[in-house]
Amino acid sequence: MAGATEPQDERTGPRGMSRRLLRMLVSVDSSRHIGRRFGAAVGLVGLLGAFGAAGYWLPALVLRYFAK
Repeated sequence: MAGATEPQDERTGPRGMSRRLLRMLVSVDSSRHIGRRFGAAVGLVGLLGAFGAAGYWLPALVLRYFAK
């Protein structure tokens, strides 16, 4: 058929916060500037620390709230 087109496989990459996180991971590994590498590494360690703190403190707060 002359007028028929095949459906396009629309794959889009990550957007928003996940894109920034992936960009930071790549920057730690492949950036030529030592300042960017260091900054990205510090940011990732801080992000992991924030998730670790939230994973520890939030359940403790919930448990404390319901224990009363």
